Amino acid sequence: MYIKVEKRWAYRLLHPKIATIIVTKAPGEKLNAMAASWVMPTSVDPPLITVAISPKRYTFELLQKWEEFTVNIPSIEMKELVMFVGSVSGRDTDKFSEKNIETFPSEKISVPCIKGSLGCIEAKVWAMYPAGDHFLVIGKVLNARVLGDKFKGNMFMPGEASVLMHLGGRYYTYPKEIV
Repeated sequence: MYIKVEKRWAYRLLHPKIATIIVTKAPGEKLNAMAASWVMPTSVDPPLITVAISPKRYTFELLQKWEEFTVNIPSIEMKELVMFVGSVSGRDTDKFSEKNIETFPSEKISVPCIKGSLGCIEAKVWAMYPAGDHFLVIGKVLNARVLGDKFKGNMFMPGEASVLMHLGGRYYTYPKEIV
């Protein structure tokens, strides 16, 4: 028997979703990091990704000023960092100083990647579209890198790369095997 799910929670039927950390900055402003699980590939040619971001977020404000960002793929070991960057506003807190977040330079843009992430995608804003209470921020992928041997045959390998997956709220999991 199926049970009814309130419309406002229907999106949770699409979870778990990969957890990511979006890094942004603007000229003369500090780096900012935001947790995001509403991230998806949008096009192969050209390579595009989409991130749904509320216009209330500091990250959105920064993207309007400086149209570069990185999408960092955290491992399960980075869960506390993901929860921190997702619960504190960058308007009020320098998240990078507060948690001593280490970065490494991007190759194609000025916004860095987070050290220890399983992967990092460098992107430039291609378009922004309003969608209800969020904006769909479409980024053109300029570069992508992965950590060591965690990515084989064009996919993360369960058991070797514990990709953090967001179930909803404060709950996470990770893939353990290929089926």
